[in-house]
Amino acid sequence: MPIIKRLINGQSVLCISLMLVSSLSHAFTIHYSQTRSDNILACDQLLYVGEDEQADDCYQLLLDNSGGLEQADAAAALGDIRQANRLFRELSAQTSDPAVKTHWGNLYLQTHQISDAEALFREALLYDENFLSAQLGLAEALSAGFEGRARELLNSIVVQHPDNAHARILLAQIELELQNLDVARGLLNSAMQLTTAQGLPPLEIYALQAGANLLEDKAMDEWVEKALDYNPRYGDIYAKPARFYIITYRYREAVDLYFRAVAIDPDLATAHRDLGINQLRINNLFAARYHLQQAFNLDSFDAQTVNTLRLLDDLDQMRVSSVDVPDPENPDEILGRVLIRLDLEDVDALEPYVIDLSVRAVQLFTQRYDFRLERPMVVELYHDHDDFGVRTVSTPGIGLLGVTFGYLTAMDSPKARAAGSFHWGSTLWHEIAHVFTLEATNHRLPRWFSEGLSVYEEWNTGPIADRELSMDVLAAISQNQLLPLENLDQGFVRPSYQGQVQVSYMQAGLICDFIASRWGHDALVKMLKVFSTGANTSTALKVAIGDDHKTFDAQFAAHLQERWGGILNSLDEYSAVSRQLSRALEFEDWGSAQALSRDLVRRYPERVGQGNAYVVLAQALAEEGRDDEAVDVLLGWQQRGGYDPDVLYELIVDLRARDRQKEAVAVMEALNWVMPYGTDVHQWLGEHYLAEQDPVRALREFDALVGMQVDDLASAYLGKAKAALMLGEAARARRQLLYALESAPFYRPAQHLLLSLSAGD
Repeated sequence: MPIIKRLINGQSVLCISLMLVSSLSHAFTIHYSQTRSDNILACDQLLYVGEDEQADDCYQLLLDNSGGLEQADAAAALGDIRQANRLFRELSAQTSDPAVKTHWGNLYLQTHQISDAEALFREALLYDENFLSAQLGLAEALSAGFEGRARELLNSIVVQHPDNAHARILLAQIELELQNLDVARGLLNSAMQLTTAQGLPPLEIYALQAGANLLEDKAMDEWVEKALDYNPRYGDIYAKPARFYIITYRYREAVDLYFRAVAIDPDLATAHRDLGINQLRINNLFAARYHLQQAFNLDSFDAQTVNTLRLLDDLDQMRVSSVDVPDPENPDEILGRVLIRLDLEDVDALEPYVIDLSVRAVQLFTQRYDFRLERPMVVELYHDHDDFGVRTVSTPGIGLLGVTFGYLTAMDSPKARAAGSFHWGSTLWHEIAHVFTLEATNHRLPRWFSEGLSVYEEWNTGPIADRELSMDVLAAISQNQLLPLENLDQGFVRPSYQGQVQVSYMQAGLICDFIASRWGHDALVKMLKVFSTGANTSTALKVAIGDDHKTFDAQFAAHLQERWGGILNSLDEYSAVSRQLSRALEFEDWGSAQALSRDLVRRYPERVGQGNAYVVLAQALAEEGRDDEAVDVLLGWQQRGGYDPDVLYELIVDLRARDRQKEAVAVMEALNWVMPYGTDVHQWLGEHYLAEQDPVRALREFDALVGMQVDDLASAYLGKAKAALMLGEAARARRQLLYALESAPFYRPAQHLLLSLSAGD
C-alpha cells in the first residue's frame, strides 16, 4: 500500500503517496443551486440521465473555453481537483461574491473535507448572511458531521424558503436517520412536487424513499425501477438506502445493497468504499481489501478509504486465537466459538483475561437471552486508539471505547488510553452483550434499547459494580433534559446539546434497569422478542409490561425521583460542600476534610469515579493515624465500583500487610479488569490460586506473566507446571519445567520438580 501516514479529516497530516493524485474518478453529485451557469446546468442534465461520456465532453469544452466560476465548476465536475482548487482560490482573491466561496465549499464536500467546507460556507455568509446556497452548504456540512444544529437550520430554511427542494431533501434524510418516517415521507413528497415543477432530477428523492421503505420492512423495487428508468447508471439508488441499514445495525443487508450499487456503477467510489468497510465489519477481510483498493483507485482523496486500507495492513500483523465455549451444564456441548484478535504488543499478557471474560459472558448471555451464537464471535482489542477509531468509523480520534457490528466487536485495549481512564473489562462485557441482543433480533431493535441493555448488563452482571451517574447526567435529569422514550434514539443520533449522547446512554440503562426491577428480567427478554418482529417501542412496551410509552414515561420519572431524588434535589448543596472540601484540602485541615467527605459520601454514595469523596476520606483518616479505618473506607469504595488503579494497588498492599488475604484477592481481581499489567499482582494471584487448588485461574495468571516477559520467567513457568500437574497433565508440566530451566538453568525449584516427575515415570 502506498499509504505513509493516516489522513485526519482529509488533511495532509499524513500523505497518501509520494506523488499526490490530482484527480478523482467522475463524481456524481446533484446540484440544486441556482448559482450554476446555464452552460454548466446543460452539462449537469446529461450527467443526471446517465450520459456520462457526453457530460464529460460538455464539461471539458467549458473548461477549455470559458472562465470564472463556470470554468472552476467544470474542473470540479470532471474530478480535476487540483485545477478546480486553484481556480476557486484565484477567484476568491478577486471577488467577494459569496457564490465563489460556496462553490469552493462544495468542492471540499466532494473531497470529504467537511471542516474546511464548513469554514468556506461560513465565510460566504459573512459576505451575505442570507445567501441561500451557503446556508444549505453549511447545513449539509453540519449534517455530515452528525451535528444536531443541522436539523434546526434546515427547519428554518424550509420555513423561509418553502419552494426550495434541496432543503427538504436534506431534512428528510435527517428525519429518516431519526426514524421519523411520516415526517420524512411528507418532506420527500413535497420535494418531489418542487423538483418536477423546477425541472430538477428526482434521483435523491427516489433513493431516500427507498430507504424509508427499508426502515418499514417494505420492498424498494418501485423506487429502484423509477430511478433506473431515469438513469440506468445511478448506483446510489442502492448505496443511499444501504446507509439506513447501517444506522440500524444491519451490516450484512447493507453489504448486499452495496454490491448492487457497484454492479450498475463500477466507478462509484463511495459505494466501493462503504462496501469494503462493511465487509470488514462482518470479518470478510479479503473482500474488504479488494473493494477498498477499488475505491482508492477511483478517489484517493477519501480519508476513510486511505485509513481503512492502512488498518488492513495492521490487521494482518495481529494474532488470532480461538476458544470453544462449553455449556457449563454439559461441558461436552459447545455453545459457540470466540475468535480473539489482539495486537502483538498485547496478546500474551491480555489474552488469558479476554478468554476468561468472553467465555463467562457467552455462557451467561446464552442463558439470559435464550439465544445461541450461530457463527463465531470475533473480539478485537487495539492498543492504539486511532487504529480502533479507524476500525469503527474509518476516522481516528473518536470518543468511543468499543463498538459491535453483529458478531464482531472491537474496542480499545487497556494500553490505548491512560491507566485507569476506563474499565476495559466492563467495556468488553458491554460489547458482548450487544452481540447477543443484536443477533437475537436480527438487528431489529432501536438504538436506545440496544445500548440500554448493555449498560444494564454492565451494572447487574458485569465485572464491576459501578452505577455512578456523572454530575452532568444528574444535572440533565434535574433540568428535565431527558427525552421521552419514543424519541430517545435522537439523543444518540443527533444530539442537541453537549454531552447528550452520554446522558442518553445512562437514561437507556436506567430505563432497562427500572423495567427489570419492577417487571423482571423476563420483561426485557419479551421486549427483545417483540422488537425482532419489527415492532416499535410502544408496541414492545405494551406487550411486555402492559403500558404504552406515555404511561411508562410518567412511571419512569417517578422512579427517578424516588431512587435519586435526594441528590437530584440537592445538587447545589453537593457542589457547595465539594468546594468547601477543596479548600479544606488546600489548607490540610484534615478534621474538616473528614467531616465534609463523610457528608458527600452520605449524600451520594454511588459516586466512586473522579472527584469522589471516599479517597479523600481515607487520606484524612490516614493523616490522623487511623489506618485501619482508612483501609475499610477504600474497601467500601472498591466494592461500589471504584477502580483507580493506583488506589487499588495501595489497597492491595495494605490488605496483604494486615493478612486480609481474601479481601486482597478480590481487589487484585478488580485491578486486573482495569489495568492488567501489574506483574506483582499476577504473581500474588497465581500463588494464591495454586494454594487454593484452583489450577485454571492459576494458569491465567502465570500465562499473563509469561506474556509480559517478566524478569523472573522461570518462576512463572514453574507456576504453570504446578497448575498443569493439578489438572493431571504431566507432559504439559514437564514442558513448562524445561522452559523454566531454559530461562534459568540452575533454578532449583524447577530442577526438584522435574526430578520428582522423572522419578514418578
